[in-house]
Amino acid sequence: MFRIWNRAAPAAAVGKAVFAAAVGLSLAGGPAAAKSSAVALVCDGEFRLQTARIDGTDETMFGGTMHVALVAEENSVVEVRLQSYEDGTKMPIQTFRLPLVEEEPDLGDVALLFPELLEEDTGAEEVEAPAPVPTPGVLTIDTTAKQVVLQQTVESGPVMKARVDGKPLVPTRQKIETVEMRLDRTSGDLSMIWSENSVRDHRRPGAIRASKVRLRDEKSYRAVCMPVRQRTF
Repeated sequence: MFRIWNRAAPAAAVGKAVFAAAVGLSLAGGPAAAKSSAVALVCDGEFRLQTARIDGTDETMFGGTMHVALVAEENSVVEVRLQSYEDGTKMPIQTFRLPLVEEEPDLGDVALLFPELLEEDTGAEEVEAPAPVPTPGVLTIDTTAKQVVLQQTVESGPVMKARVDGKPLVPTRQKIETVEMRLDRTSGDLSMIWSENSVRDHRRPGAIRASKVRLRDEKSYRAVCMPVRQRTF
């Protein structure tokens, strides 16, 4: 099923050292590391498309190329941009960007002139922090010495009861979309999974009403990546 590993193995062996140097130097810590950096990769692999039906799953496999841009700040990836070419068709660009975190201002010399700015206000009443409000979309990008892992979940529509994994009347969102990317920083191996769990109506033969069933459509991609500069030679 995953024929990509046989076809991409020579490319992975040739480009392993160059890929590790390119991604490692750009995203690893050290005195020479820049505060903001970017790495451009090109990946060759195979897509697998699985479309769910009530009585089974349709599966299609085809080759494709993907361009990947990693933007790092302080040695951690904060943005990933994907441009894929699926079976010769150019797809829209996908951008995943972590929200900006507002840092406390550096007072510097101002604090020396106004030391009261550094004092904590102990007279103020303590107010209990409100409980966090769940958001419909969650994005995380984890960067380690071995890999970059991106995960995103987006929920939409009302909560309804449907048959999920054979269990009836399970509360679930009308649509749950997820994206997961794993990039090995040493070998250049890339795996991606896009999935959509959606509630659909299903009327059994002889039934008066249609029942609701949650089905899962999935598109996956396995490939080997190399830096753009290496690909040009």
